[in-house]
Amino acid sequence: MESQATLASSVSVAYLQGLLDYLGHQGIDSGELLAKVQLSPAILSQRDQRIAATAYLELLAEGVRLTGDEQLGLHLGEAIRPGYYGVLGYLLMSCATLSDALHRQARYASLVGNLGRVELDDEPPRPGMEALVVHSWHPLMVQHQRLHAEETLAGWLTFGHWISGLKIPPTEVRFQYPAPANLSEYERIFGCPILFNQADNALVFPKRLLATPLGQADAQLRQLLDAHADRMLGELNQGSSVLDRARRELALQLPERGADLELLAQTLQLSPRTLQRRLREAGLSFSQLLDETREQLVLHYLRDPALELAEIAFLVGFSEAGSLARAFRRWTGQSPGAYRQSHSDPAALP
Repeated sequence: MESQATLASSVSVAYLQGLLDYLGHQGIDSGELLAKVQLSPAILSQRDQRIAATAYLELLAEGVRLTGDEQLGLHLGEAIRPGYYGVLGYLLMSCATLSDALHRQARYASLVGNLGRVELDDEPPRPGMEALVVHSWHPLMVQHQRLHAEETLAGWLTFGHWISGLKIPPTEVRFQYPAPANLSEYERIFGCPILFNQADNALVFPKRLLATPLGQADAQLRQLLDAHADRMLGELNQGSSVLDRARRELALQLPERGADLELLAQTLQLSPRTLQRRLREAGLSFSQLLDETREQLVLHYLRDPALELAEIAFLVGFSEAGSLARAFRRWTGQSPGAYRQSHSDPAALP
């Protein structure tokens, strides 16, 4: 079910390590940073473990505050290393061609983090230009979207240059949000025209580059890592972690019974104290889990024009539409009506 898939937003500890390493080089202590989202430094030894996406995004925003670097997303992407992508990073390195690598990147992207949907498609033909492809990222969460979009695209470009040996800039880069005042870092990192207020966040480049052979190709290793990535993806999609199960059950509980920690714990066959501890291990309190679950459900329901705002309020456990509208403005900075219009009118930009 789409709404459930949307609710399972999380980030791998391996990817979190990239943020902590970068900020560590800026003199920021990892332990103190993790404490901001109630995470223990012990989690860093479990690279395949997941943390709540909201915890990662909160740390990203905290990094901007502590460094004063408004382009932190770009600089994080520029500093990407294979290990930060976990199994996926080493799988991409073992592929035969850039095409093989990018198709696997789109397939297994959620192993790194599922804050957005990754696609690799042909770009519509342009008069007088060679065939192009578009590698795009469509966010599933609203918070700190700009930071994560910049981190994602800069990381893709850096990693692509590294595994291919090519230093060719993209044909263009697109972002969904308005242009910032200073574009110098965008121009330095991407080296191509950068468009804002677009329908997607994407790298656009010549299709012929997909045939580029990769220098560390290893068919036997690729086969082993493919199988391992498939198993991990299957486990992730089953949503078997306590965090995923809690989100799923809470979404079912909200319309009829509202938000009740004890009831949720009982459904999960845990004590309330154990549930709270397990949520803390993923970087969430129960109130944060509730807020995040409501937000992502509302974003999903608003895409259905048949649902009235009052019905959506009921489905996510609000007493009336006004409470939902106030919460939605806190989450996104806009009204539910404005969000719905921008996501239902094909001519409108997201």
